[in-house]
Amino acid sequence: MADPAIVAGLLLARCDTLNVGTPKMPVAMPDVAFTPPADGRYLRVDLFSNAPFWEGLTSGRVDQGLLQVTVVWPKGKGIIVQRRAAKQVMDHFFKGLKLFGPATRVSINREPWAASPLPGDVSTETPVTISWTAV
Repeated sequence: MADPAIVAGLLLARCDTLNVGTPKMPVAMPDVAFTPPADGRYLRVDLFSNAPFWEGLTSGRVDQGLLQVTVVWPKGKGIIVQRRAAKQVMDHFFKGLKLFGPATRVSINREPWAASPLPGDVSTETPVTISWTAV
């Protein structure tokens, strides 16, 4: 069983290295105070754990979940640049990426995918979902 705090730390540390947009878009981390920038462009990170599964006697328990990085963009500014930002997030968390910590390995086990843009009152959001496993 992977330590959930180490898994979260590895995934969130990778999010800290995101370099999306020009200028670089700020990143809102889970449960950390954040003030959206005046231009309305930023990335929002959410981390979801799923039920573990068992992969035989040698590997044992495998933890799994989803990391979601949402590209938040001002409403009415078009989706092309926003989709480019989503692509940069997907490229940063490519399938096969491995993150290592104390007695822990987190793997990105599927190609990340971007959902359709979701228009809101003041912004349009494009969630990028990253599937992970940890042992």
